[in-house]
Amino acid sequence: MGVHPSARIDRRACVAASAEIGAWVEIGEGVSVGESCVVEAHTVLTGTTRLGEGCRVFPFCALGTEPEHLKDHGEKTRLEIGARSVIREHVTINRGTAVGGGKTVLGEGCYVMNKSHIAHDCRLDDGVIVGSSCGLSGHTEIGARSVLLGKCDTQPFVKIGEDCYLVAGAQMQFDVLPMTIATRYCLRGINARGLLMRGISRTAVDRIRAFYTQLRERQGAVDKRVEELREEFGVLKELQPVFEFVRAQHRYPLLTPYPEVSEPRYAR
Repeated sequence: MGVHPSARIDRRACVAASAEIGAWVEIGEGVSVGESCVVEAHTVLTGTTRLGEGCRVFPFCALGTEPEHLKDHGEKTRLEIGARSVIREHVTINRGTAVGGGKTVLGEGCYVMNKSHIAHDCRLDDGVIVGSSCGLSGHTEIGARSVLLGKCDTQPFVKIGEDCYLVAGAQMQFDVLPMTIATRYCLRGINARGLLMRGISRTAVDRIRAFYTQLRERQGAVDKRVEELREEFGVLKELQPVFEFVRAQHRYPLLTPYPEVSEPRYAR
């Protein structure tokens, strides 16, 4: 297909010869489009935005637009989207802010479904899937291979670990430990299917399940409980991301594992 005649590409933009640019696409001066990318009709790429090779952007997306942040004054900030990522229809992704690190980042192989919004300074690791109509507030961090089902929202600065699975409609106000299934209110188990698909052995998955079972049964703050279990489970390499996640700085408390769903405050 090449470049459609109606596309408007700034002469200072960098568009690979093998890229396909659809009708009425607008590409600004600071944009870089990698090899074999496909940018479909009526999409806007602006600001300092980079698409890695093999990305596909569906119609009516707006990528690299100004951050929705009152402290942004038009500084030179970036949006970086890794190779082979897919951005579906009507997705908006803002570039970063000078006060938040300067860039919004999506890793390789991410899949962002229609009508989702990814705000300034978010960081998504490789293979993250964002379902339809999700809203990720500024500075959200999501670990590799995590899945957010439709209409999930996050508070600013929320951190979600790797290999997590967030149920549809979850509104995350807490940080989420790696390898877990999370609702709005609590952890509901481990993401066993995702771990097995990743190639983790069933024995290791059973040990991860045992760790989270003991975490549920103990009392006190979740981070303290995790540290108490380090002596017994610390040698399991698959659990190292959990201990590293807890050691990192967190703005929000960790999501509580497995409360009794019969409690009134968890009633649907």
